Amino acid sequence: MPENINRQKSRRQYGAWDKPGVSLFAVISQEPLNNMLSMMKPLPKGSSDYDKDAYPMIQKSSAAENAVYRAIKFQVEQLALKRRLEMSSKEEERRINNELMRALMEERRAEVVAKSKLVQLQRNVPELRDLQVEVNVAKVALKVRQQMLAEAQARSVHKQAEREEAQAQQQQVELQVLKEKLAADQKAHAYREALMNQIAESTEMRERKQHETKLQERQELINFQKQYALEQQQEADKWAQKRKQLQESLNKTFAQKQAAREAQEMANRVRPQRGILDSYGPTTAAFVAKDMKRRADEMQAREMNSVRLGLQLSKIQHDRSARDELLMDLLEHEYSVKESKRHLEQMLERHAECCANHEKVGKQREEDKYFREQRANIGNDIRRDSTSFGERQHHTYEHRLASMHKKNEQCYHYMEQQAMANEQRRNADAEAARNIAATWAQLQEAQDAAVGKERLRVLRSQPQEVLNAMRPYIFTANKQKVLNLETSKHI
Repeated sequence: MPENINRQKSRRQYGAWDKPGVSLFAVISQEPLNNMLSMMKPLPKGSSDYDKDAYPMIQKSSAAENAVYRAIKFQVEQLALKRRLEMSSKEEERRINNELMRALMEERRAEVVAKSKLVQLQRNVPELRDLQVEVNVAKVALKVRQQMLAEAQARSVHKQAEREEAQAQQQQVELQVLKEKLAADQKAHAYREALMNQIAESTEMRERKQHETKLQERQELINFQKQYALEQQQEADKWAQKRKQLQESLNKTFAQKQAAREAQEMANRVRPQRGILDSYGPTTAAFVAKDMKRRADEMQAREMNSVRLGLQLSKIQHDRSARDELLMDLLEHEYSVKESKRHLEQMLERHAECCANHEKVGKQREEDKYFREQRANIGNDIRRDSTSFGERQHHTYEHRLASMHKKNEQCYHYMEQQAMANEQRRNADAEAARNIAATWAQLQEAQDAAVGKERLRVLRSQPQEVLNAMRPYIFTANKQKVLNLETSKHI
């Protein structure tokens, strides 16, 4: 902005005249070129202004004239400076204010445009929205972590206080327990001594009673053994007596069975023995021959019956086949008669049609011959000239063909022009599409660059704690280096 103000200020300088560049007494700062007076050419000779007073530079000036010229020029510079200082102070201030206001407005407008573009980028670009989401997530995670750390610290302080209080209570309890344990030990020692004395007395009494009891039990055992030996002897004698009686009864029973068996054998030797097969009947030769004859008669009767039945069955089959063949012959004869009759009728119909066609063709030929002769007679009577109807039709046909050929040529020419125009239009469309694609690519690159700058600005605007809390995959190696996140620890 100061450069613009200086540039505007250098453009507008106020001197003694409206156009200081052409003034004879213009100052050096107002001249477009250095030492412009030395570059002016003298007037041609013979003009009305050719004299020393009108144009003194055509002759060599003296020292006095140079002194006068320098004095006049100094006075003119002083007058111009005074006028500029007196007349342009308010205008200069107003102009400076206007320039400042204009520059501020332009700067404000540029800021508004940049801010609107930034808002549009933040609203429409998914990468910036995702980055904002990640920043919000990192902030929330950082707040949650800080809250968790604060809660953990508070819990640790509370637990430390509880631990100290519990330790104090534990010390008091241990002291009380120690006192109680000491009293209990003393009481237990006294009780132990009394108990040991009581146990010693009771043990001595119990041992004495046990000794007496053992002596008594040993005597009772001796008496019981003697009584048991006597009872066992009596029981053995009793069982020996029973065994002897049982042996005698067994010997007696065996002798009785042996006598009964011998008597049974003697009875079987006197009566003849009869087998089981003897109960089925007589087995003489006559009986066997009679049985064989009966079986042979049955077999012969069965064979005769089978032969008779076979003859009857073959006769029935022969009659049935003969009847079927007769029916087939009758049906074939009827079918052949019907077919021959139908063929005969078809032949008669075709013959009648052929006769009718022959008559019709003959009549048609006669009719054609008649009309041909009539046309020949009529054509011979008609005179032929150049203006006949046929020639006029021929000329009309040729004219039509020529006009159609001309129209076809025009159509082909128009189609060729259309094809060339279509080709040019397609080329123009392709060029426009390429230009649009290139423009779109440039816009996309510019947008990507703006998005990258905005992402970097958003990341730089965040504190280091938030950047450390963000997830690592968001940052590239370059961004990590720029944001000094190479050794940072992420949550």
